[in-house]
Amino acid sequence: MLSEKQTKFTVFDHLKKRKLTKKWSTYISTIHPLIMDKMEIERIIDQVNKLYNDNWAGIDVIQVFNEIDDRVANWKHPLYNNTIHQITRHILATELVVIKRLQGINYKLTAEQDWFPADQLMEIKWSGTIQEINKSKKELINQLNNKDDSDLDKPIIKDYSTVYDTIHGHIQHSYYHIGQIVVIKNLINRYIEL
Repeated sequence: MLSEKQTKFTVFDHLKKRKLTKKWSTYISTIHPLIMDKMEIERIIDQVNKLYNDNWAGIDVIQVFNEIDDRVANWKHPLYNNTIHQITRHILATELVVIKRLQGINYKLTAEQDWFPADQLMEIKWSGTIQEINKSKKELINQLNNKDDSDLDKPIIKDYSTVYDTIHGHIQHSYYHIGQIVVIKNLINRYIEL
């Protein structure tokens, strides 16, 4: 018996070979109904994965993070209100909100959880933050795998935006802050070289 992923590949491969583009969704749904239930979720999971590597912005976020050490992560550049470490922890904090809400929990951050004080982050190793990023990404994907496409247009929790809008908003928010991290890292590295 083929797994769901093997079935997807087989069906899509079959469609390409046959050049069946019209009414392909009806065709797929008659072959394997599970494919239709998770197509958009799979695309969203792909976007979450691409956020950290092989993304449209051309930034290998994992490589960028690995080029940062504790000193650079906690350096307060005068042009920015927050350190790289603070911004990264902010991304983690907001991702935790998304994960909890995907679990049906109305989770809210305190101001300190949202923007961790820089002096307290000096005690946390940057490498530990990177490990937390990897764990958080896996948990987000795990929670998305518990959903199907019919959940995307429903509120993530009562009186909030849809699951679809929340996840895409999180991805966009993360790109914004990753851009800040890259700029700050480059500015600090130039300063250190002088």
